[in-house]
Amino acid sequence: MSTLSPEETEETEALQHRLAMYQQLASLYPREHKYLQKQAEVLLLLQDYEEAELVLEKLQSVLLSLNKVEEAKKAANIKQHLNKEQHCNKLYSTPFLHLASSSFIEKAFRKHRRVELKEGEYLIHYGKRDNQMYIVVRGELAVWSRNLHGEKHFEHTMVAGEVIGELAFLDSTPRSADVIACCDSVLLSIPSKAALKLFMESPEIEAALRKEANARRIQMEIKNNPALSKLPRNLQSMLANHATFEKYQTLERMYASGSNIESIDLVCSGHIRLVGEKHDGSSLVLNSLKQGSLIGCSSVIPEMENTYIADIVSMDEVTVIHFPLTFFRKLLDANPRLYQAVLQYAEEEQGSLLQTISSKSSLI
Repeated sequence: MSTLSPEETEETEALQHRLAMYQQLASLYPREHKYLQKQAEVLLLLQDYEEAELVLEKLQSVLLSLNKVEEAKKAANIKQHLNKEQHCNKLYSTPFLHLASSSFIEKAFRKHRRVELKEGEYLIHYGKRDNQMYIVVRGELAVWSRNLHGEKHFEHTMVAGEVIGELAFLDSTPRSADVIACCDSVLLSIPSKAALKLFMESPEIEAALRKEANARRIQMEIKNNPALSKLPRNLQSMLANHATFEKYQTLERMYASGSNIESIDLVCSGHIRLVGEKHDGSSLVLNSLKQGSLIGCSSVIPEMENTYIADIVSMDEVTVIHFPLTFFRKLLDANPRLYQAVLQYAEEEQGSLLQTISSKSSLI
């Protein structure tokens, strides 16, 4: 953080003294627009643009009440310029836009739409379909996800400079959470055409945004799982950053019996069956796993071999999250309570499979 020189400190103190004087005069003589004008000028010198914008708005109102239309227009133009500067600065400070060219930011800004929300207002509704992205300019917004039973759960708070709605934009999927203003907030909506153009010009920006969006989505899936939700937030974040998504088609063999278990998989959507083989060659359905289940948990049980004892088959379109087994085991070693939770989860979810494995009476 840069420090001011003695001369700069003295100048700042003098400006603050002048500001206090004009604020007092403006409160004593509310119809004297010159004090508001001087107040705005000092605030601009102090680079307090947000406060200057508010004073200019008050100045414009006073000038209009005095029928000074032309002067009111000048105040409005200055306020509009300040507003643009603030918004552009927010765009520059956004993590995934810091690589964008200044010319792109300037062009894109002209197409942006300012969104103002009062405390408690919804920006995004869960389940709706639209692909608009937003950047938080001012204020805070709470993100509320839903579990498998439709119950709402608080996820996190979005603050100035952060992007909202990138999951729906990137994947053309329904909104995965409700987003509600915690206080009066200002956002910029990002036109999809402008974003697509940016991605074409700078693929690394899309890659960075997609990586961040995937990590956020994985964290939301983790919270819906009884075992993984027991992880502290920082470990959930670490796990999300190491995981990857994968999709399977209907009746696709995801893992073959006897192959090594190399990941713990969380089922995000669809249904899965564990299929074994009898002595006569016919198939035997050992168990069915649904959304929210974990695959490969048997690898954490010491007495079990680190291989799949049955084929893992997708019964419809299935999406899973792969957690690398080596990294997952490190988390288990560091968290005995999580280890017990995953162990219990494996026994409950795959009870019929474990019972069949222990007897091995119906399998080769």
